[in-house]
Amino acid sequence: MIKGEKEFLELLKAGLWNAPLDLSVFSSQTDWERILQLAKEQTVMGVITDGLSGVPREKQGERRVMMQFYARTMALEDENRKMNAFAPQLMIQLERKGVHSLLLKGQGVAQCYRQPLHRVVGDIDLLVTDAEEYAKARKLMLMIAKEVEKEDEGRKHSAFDYKGMTIEIHGDFRFYINKACRMNTPKWKQTRLTDDGVRVKDGPLAGALLPPVMFDVLFIFAHLIGHYMGQGGVGLRQVSDWMMYLNTHYEKLNLQILADDLRLLGLRPYWEVFGAMAVACLGYPEARMPYYDARNVRKGRMVLENIFKTGNFGTLQKQEQLKGGTSPLLKKLVTFLGQVPVYYRNLRVFPKDTLWCFRQFVASALRGYQSKTIE
Repeated sequence: MIKGEKEFLELLKAGLWNAPLDLSVFSSQTDWERILQLAKEQTVMGVITDGLSGVPREKQGERRVMMQFYARTMALEDENRKMNAFAPQLMIQLERKGVHSLLLKGQGVAQCYRQPLHRVVGDIDLLVTDAEEYAKARKLMLMIAKEVEKEDEGRKHSAFDYKGMTIEIHGDFRFYINKACRMNTPKWKQTRLTDDGVRVKDGPLAGALLPPVMFDVLFIFAHLIGHYMGQGGVGLRQVSDWMMYLNTHYEKLNLQILADDLRLLGLRPYWEVFGAMAVACLGYPEARMPYYDARNVRKGRMVLENIFKTGNFGTLQKQEQLKGGTSPLLKKLVTFLGQVPVYYRNLRVFPKDTLWCFRQFVASALRGYQSKTIE
């Protein structure tokens, strides 16, 4: 591990699981500014702040640095309250207009954390699977919000800004991880979304509809792996989301169905490696990790190393890309070259699927270049 990572992981485990800290890893040489930087890069600021409560004052850093953890976490609480108040009301209003939606990831998963208000907020993602209702949702959102990017008609995806919050409407989704996942996602989705979801009866999200557990536990994981393999990378917030959801709903899982779904989508190897990482490095309880195999710990540590190198959604990788003022073609070239190290690192752990993802990435880059040339 490089400087600050050992202390950072100790705080992360304490924040997630309320586990006792190994105080021997902290000393007068602890680089708290580095830990603060890692908390930003991995988008787990609130969880790290929770872990800080177990560090004696004499082992903490300068007050000006430590106060940044608490100030940023207090701001997070306000953002989460705002999101929690808005998301269910938006869904209820859409439902009254004939649009039925499910709340994906985000605020729903946050409720699985020890401190739900301390999860770094993202977007409000709504899944509207009926084609007519998706079109209606777009029209309704255009009446109250500003569209922030051109609609992706192929995958029925729209994004809007409303008072500083990003709302994404998903009419469909597909995971580009391997051929089996790409081809079988529609079949899996149809099988697992056979009911209207789970209505939240009380709490901050009262009135919202959440997906069924057997859908969500794999959707959250597949979304994480999709970003890890082919969309720039993930941060430990996404890994934490999966762990906290899995642990919270463990008793509700049908492990045979989960195994069948993982096999259908070709995701069992990923689950085993990420599961080994979660147990060995991130404090997840071994007895509650389906299909845990200690033989995968080495690969799990390699994955964790990759996550530290890329940052949340590839933030660190993107910092190497050219700034504004350069030509669009040159930007695309630098973006392309910047992704090559990500695929190279993934190749050590998941060689076959990494090559498949890289081919998809190259094909996508060429299609983008051709369309720009035609324009």
